[in-house]
Amino acid sequence: MGLGMRRDDCLSIAQLSKHQFYQPLSGQKVGRQGTTKTRRKDMVTSEVNEVDNKEVVDEIVAMKLNPDLPNGYRMLTRNLQMVGYYINHKKVYRLMFLHMLLEDPRKRTGRNFVTYGRVAPKEPLRLIEMDIKYFWIHGTRKYAFVLTILDTFTRYVLSWDVGYAMKAIQVKALWEHVIAEYLQPANIKAQEIAVEIRNDNGKQFSASILSDFF
Repeated sequence: MGLGMRRDDCLSIAQLSKHQFYQPLSGQKVGRQGTTKTRRKDMVTSEVNEVDNKEVVDEIVAMKLNPDLPNGYRMLTRNLQMVGYYINHKKVYRLMFLHMLLEDPRKRTGRNFVTYGRVAPKEPLRLIEMDIKYFWIHGTRKYAFVLTILDTFTRYVLSWDVGYAMKAIQVKALWEHVIAEYLQPANIKAQEIAVEIRNDNGKQFSASILSDFF
C-alpha cells in the first residue's frame, strides 16, 4: 500500500529544514521571544542599565569596521562583554542575523601550513614565531594590539610593537629591525641557514606586502 513520501524527502523537495517544518500543537505556548533590551554595566560608575538592542547593533557595526578585530559572532560576543554588556553568543547571533551582519562562511584558501606541529629548534635564530594579541584599554576605551617576534630556542623576544592598530606594514617594519639587528650580524645568509618563521596565518601575516617582503 502506498503511504506517500518519506518526511525527509518531502522536506528536501520543499527546501525546508526540520526546524522550519516543526509546528507547536494548538494550545501550546510558543517559545520565549527575544528581548528588545540588553543590560549594560557602566565601566566608570559600575551602574547597570538596560539599553535598546539598537545600541548593541551599533556597537557590533563599529567593532566590525575595525579591520584589526575578528568578525565572528563568538569573538564579538567576548568583545561586547568586555565593554560591559551582559549578553551571550546566541543573542549576538540573532541580532547579527536580523541585521544581515553575519559573515559569509570562510572559504579554504591555498595558504601553506606547517607540516609538523612540534617545535624543536636546536640553535638560536633557526625557528622564529610571531603573533598578535589584543586587549582592552579601560582608560581610552579602545583595543590595543601587541605584535611579538620570538626566538623559540632561547624564548627571547627579538622585537615587539604596540599600537591601536596593527597592519602588515608595521609587521614588515619590525622584521626589518630583526633582520638588521639579529640575522645579519649572525651571518645567517652566508651560512645558507634556512630560517623558519611561524605564525597563525592572520590577515596581517598573510598580506601580499609581507609575502613579497619575505
